[in-house]
Amino acid sequence: MFVAYGVHQRRLMELIVTALAALLVSSCGDSGGGGSGGGGSGEEQSSSEETQQTKSALFRVDTSQSAQSTVQETTSEEDRFSADNLQELDSTIAQVIEDKDLPGVLVAVSVPREGEYVSAQGTANLDTGSEPQTTDQFRMGSVTKTFVATAILQLVDQGQLSKSDTLSNWYPDFPNADEITVDDLLSMRSGIADYWDEETIKQYYDNPFENVTNEDIIEEAAAKADQFEPPDQETKYTDTNYNILGAILEKVSGNDIATQLTENILIPLGLNNAFYPTDDELPGGLRGYGLNSQSEEFEDKTVLNPAPADGAGAMISDVSDLGVWARALYNGALLNPETQQARLETQPLEGAPPGGAGYGEGIGGNGGIWGHGGTISGFSTEMWYIPEQDATIVISVNRSDEEMDSHTGEVLKAVLTSFFPESLPSG
Repeated sequence: MFVAYGVHQRRLMELIVTALAALLVSSCGDSGGGGSGGGGSGEEQSSSEETQQTKSALFRVDTSQSAQSTVQETTSEEDRFSADNLQELDSTIAQVIEDKDLPGVLVAVSVPREGEYVSAQGTANLDTGSEPQTTDQFRMGSVTKTFVATAILQLVDQGQLSKSDTLSNWYPDFPNADEITVDDLLSMRSGIADYWDEETIKQYYDNPFENVTNEDIIEEAAAKADQFEPPDQETKYTDTNYNILGAILEKVSGNDIATQLTENILIPLGLNNAFYPTDDELPGGLRGYGLNSQSEEFEDKTVLNPAPADGAGAMISDVSDLGVWARALYNGALLNPETQQARLETQPLEGAPPGGAGYGEGIGGNGGIWGHGGTISGFSTEMWYIPEQDATIVISVNRSDEEMDSHTGEVLKAVLTSFFPESLPSG
């Protein structure tokens, strides 16, 4: 059951409030075990300057401090990727790693024709002390929803599906199946009670190899019919919507979800390091961790069964591919223009402050920043696009604890303060 300011509200925060609270715009030396930082300077920067630049229901973030940032001077195009600015950001992130007890942090920021910043700091593997690499792959959690929603909308463009189709086409016995539409699922307005609550999240965290399928989750959600609300009344962030969409994607396309996403999104965009996993492993040397609150020691949470996360949070990527995807997602690179325009029509999220977070169809935004956040055992992720600067921001922290809390908030605030301070709220 949901509790006061419980799982639902906290997952809402994971979604977009971290970024949006920090961007309530009216318009649009290391620690933690060593690390490697780096930033690509703008075209005007010299190579000598470059050498100075040294984490699905399962899925959320705490934004209480992010909203307290104050307005700073606007960073000019010339200063944004200067060696001094990048070095200062490196130092700030290193301090966040120490202060917030983060194993490691990956950051990638890109502004076309200005420059980029790509950094890996902290520790990839606490047992070996190895450093993270900017090419490391990680579990992206709820950022998966942006891919699944796009794949569903591609089927709409192809005439294989309509957003007005009801859930009864595939799950006739599901509660309110004749009233819940594909659009309701996409936009978090189905009224479905989430399978993912404090108990089920803890179960998945403590038993990462449990034999739970996506169909099991849909069946368990249906058993909560007494907690359902009428569809298309409120925008309530519910991971089960995307468990169901993952199943619909497979039923309509005739492909498994991994094949459908690979062939229709990842290959066309050249995203060679992003994929939907079909086994328990995470490639490479990056490990994900959760802090045991009793022993106060980190536990390795890297390896898990991705099936329960499914379309709500199973995918893996590196920061580079998510940067490409953030821009393509907002600009509708793989969708018809009218489909993309409708996708970006947001509804206020339940519990969000006035003028704050809104949710479209697998994307969050408020005009100034668009994208998604996500957590899953051991990993916290942010992926954002700022249209005014054509800028992308991707952050991964290899920590998410038993509550599936996100640990990206302070890193995101540091990045915004460094590169886009004009967007930070006053007060």
